[in-house]
Amino acid sequence: MSISQKESAAHLRSCELGCLSSEELGKLGPFAAMTLIHDKKVALCEELENIADCLPSNVDELTCLSVAAKLLPILRLAHEYEESVIFPTYEKAVADTGQNMSIDRLRGEHISDECFAADLTGILLKIGHGGYVDQAETFRFMLRGFFYSLRRHVAFENEHVVPIIRKSTLSHPNRF
Repeated sequence: MSISQKESAAHLRSCELGCLSSEELGKLGPFAAMTLIHDKKVALCEELENIADCLPSNVDELTCLSVAAKLLPILRLAHEYEESVIFPTYEKAVADTGQNMSIDRLRGEHISDECFAADLTGILLKIGHGGYVDQAETFRFMLRGFFYSLRRHVAFENEHVVPIIRKSTLSHPNRF
């Protein structure tokens, strides 16, 4: 039995975040979905940190391939969900409170993170396929810059966005 390219793409997409799709994230509700997204992002950071710590000669090629295969898909799915569900929910919740948190900055960080992740993915794939790391110290610096930035982003959302989302979800459970 053959499956169509559309079905195949949908299946691959559904497994990008622990076999969750955008629709399945929506079924969790905003607070639980954000918790899962943050857990996945932090796990990616840990994997990238381990790779950085192993450079230049002790890097596991399979780990590099695994991280390369999921880095962009996880970020894209997470960012899509955050921008379509979380950020609008946050903006509605704080509209009358006078809080002036810039979601635009977080959206900008999403774009930057995806561009940076694309560059890292190319190098991770090269290493994973037995390629030599031309400038290991530079790549280590790139990895650290990326995962430090991603961890700061997650921390900021945990401190400022998630509590508002949680409170909004608890006060209006039928709205989501």
